Amino acid sequence: MVPGPRFITRAAAWAAFIWPALSPLEAHAAGFAVYEQGVAATANGGAFTARAPDASAVYFNPAALAAHEGTEIMAGTTGILLHGGRFTSASTGDTHDQVDNITFPSHLYVTHRASRRWAWGAGLTFPSGLKTEWGPTFEGRFLSRTSSLAVMNLNANLAASLGAGWSVAGGIDVARVDVKELSRNIDLAPLGFAGSEGFTRMEGTGTGVGWNAAARWARGDWSAGASYRSGIEPDIEGSIAFEDIPAALAPLFPNGNATASLPLPASLAMGLARTWHGVWETELDVVWMGWSAFETLVIDVENETQIGGNPVVADVTQVENWEDALSYRLGIARHLGRHTLRLGGYRDETPVPADHMRPRIPDSSRSSVQIGYGYEWKSGILLDAAYQAIFFDDRTAIGSTSDPTNPVLPGEYGNFISRIGLGIGYRF
Repeated sequence: MVPGPRFITRAAAWAAFIWPALSPLEAHAAGFAVYEQGVAATANGGAFTARAPDASAVYFNPAALAAHEGTEIMAGTTGILLHGGRFTSASTGDTHDQVDNITFPSHLYVTHRASRRWAWGAGLTFPSGLKTEWGPTFEGRFLSRTSSLAVMNLNANLAASLGAGWSVAGGIDVARVDVKELSRNIDLAPLGFAGSEGFTRMEGTGTGVGWNAAARWARGDWSAGASYRSGIEPDIEGSIAFEDIPAALAPLFPNGNATASLPLPASLAMGLARTWHGVWETELDVVWMGWSAFETLVIDVENETQIGGNPVVADVTQVENWEDALSYRLGIARHLGRHTLRLGGYRDETPVPADHMRPRIPDSSRSSVQIGYGYEWKSGILLDAAYQAIFFDDRTAIGSTSDPTNPVLPGEYGNFISRIGLGIGYRF
């Protein structure tokens, strides 16, 4: 059956909406940032900006490198166990569970104290990344099925000691976005094929450049620090492929290229720390994320199609209107000779308004608690382990799937995530 213009309804126009899945997906920190870029830091709730005592200072506060000694190499990974996501429909009352998954964002750092004044450090991190997967009967399958994305960041810094406890640093960030899979089902009923569903997936990559600057002060038992990273907006170049499309509709769903931009937000972290009796360390950090830069998502599709002047696959402008968000982080460490015990907790605000909340990023404010253990051998080998439990607030999405510029599946989302981190380092 060849469809006519009467079948081009608002649902048919959604054939172009594979690319909106390029917008942030499932949250790990606020939005889709992954703040766990060091195992010891993870165990301290990410409250590391004022102290930054190991090579992860490249990420948390490179100005602290000016106070380090010698050379350090550090590598680690964090297993993120995605096993607690669910959605309860506002229209049917049915509950759908996310498909269980695990991801492994990792990090690698190298630092060196070149002289009494100068130090440098470089890091390879994955500061943004996520995976959200819903089953084939999920009520929102026409909005999202699988969303898998990773951002790899290469960062190089130069730090200088200014005396009187002060140090500063600056660096360059090169971020590469890898959209591994963004997919959804396509409802073909509006095109005259009742009960039929197609499938579409997208892949793409992009690179962007930014900068960072940091400062630190330490005197006696007190230290304070601040670290700023600029926003980056890589241009994504990718491809869209359609599957399970009836032969009569195939000309309306051509495979092809598409482009878009994905904003990685600016951030500012500030921390204050104190050492007690030489064996206890406490730190309180506040982290700001500039998510308000994500106002709209504009998609440029190469192979647009239409029937009778009505679009089927077309360029898309989707309203996001995210908001800036704060995170409050607390870390405690207890040194017992070569052993270190760590505790931490944080509270993250979500940047996603309830009326822009989608199944590919069912984001909400969340609280976290974590514990960790570290050991340093006389040879200079370091070993760290951490466990983190993240409790997401239940949150109701408000809106309609029929809004072409702001599709929202109304209902309540809930989530729970566990993280297990392991890291090894060597100082010499």
